[in-house]
Amino acid sequence: MTATRHELPPFVDLHSHLVPGVDDGSESVEESLECLAGLYDEGLRTVITTPHLLLPRLGSDAEVGRELAFHRLAFHQLAAACQGRPGLPAIGLGQEIWAPDATTIRRVLRRSDVGLDGTRFLLVEFGFDLLGTHEDVVREVMRAGRGIVIAHPERYRYPLRTGPLDQMRRWRDLGALLQVNAGSFAGHYRAHRPESESLAWEMVQEGLVDLIGTDHHGSRRDGVSALEAYDLLVSRGEQALAERALVETPGAVARGELVSLGRRPEVRTPGADA
Repeated sequence: MTATRHELPPFVDLHSHLVPGVDDGSESVEESLECLAGLYDEGLRTVITTPHLLLPRLGSDAEVGRELAFHRLAFHQLAAACQGRPGLPAIGLGQEIWAPDATTIRRVLRRSDVGLDGTRFLLVEFGFDLLGTHEDVVREVMRAGRGIVIAHPERYRYPLRTGPLDQMRRWRDLGALLQVNAGSFAGHYRAHRPESESLAWEMVQEGLVDLIGTDHHGSRRDGVSALEAYDLLVSRGEQALAERALVETPGAVARGELVSLGRRPEVRTPGADA
């Protein structure tokens, strides 16, 4: 049964591109406000929006600093526009950091202006075509005393002879959290990555889904419905997982609370909550 609005738990989104005019997401404050209102109507109560921080394209620490300042200025403009408006989620600022290796991620690990809304957690992507295990990135982040959320692992193209689920388990064993895109459960990324839908559901079966994010890129794109993902999971008997991945774990990260990265849910068969 589809949940009605008043029955929904307060969803938390840690991955979106709604800071206006800074990357390939929302282009204006007005577009961002429209998107935030739509997210609120679907049950989102907290949105940490995460513009791309493309470290391999930023050649110096000064360039990194200027990019982050650019993000902050645009975010503050959005936050000011949100003031006093009903029907919008609380918003915070983070980054989706492209860091393919340890040397690259090391450039930002000591920066207090990098992280999900001022927390120790970083949202990191490796690039859609993986160039190895990228386990060095996870180790480097953990060694620095920070936490790492790996963005949309179901969308990556894994090297030959590398089992995607096996690689995900190794990332988690090192301390990472795995964030699945909401649209993957409905097959939104089939054209880009045909296996993303089946892989997302295999992650559910294997207990590998820690968080679900929208990866919202503005009103010009679709397939970002947290509510749709919630309803699909509930329809398969996975309400406990849906609430953990859309509410509890992202909420704990957003509040800066310690998340026990070492505690992993047991592998469950589909429909375990039924």
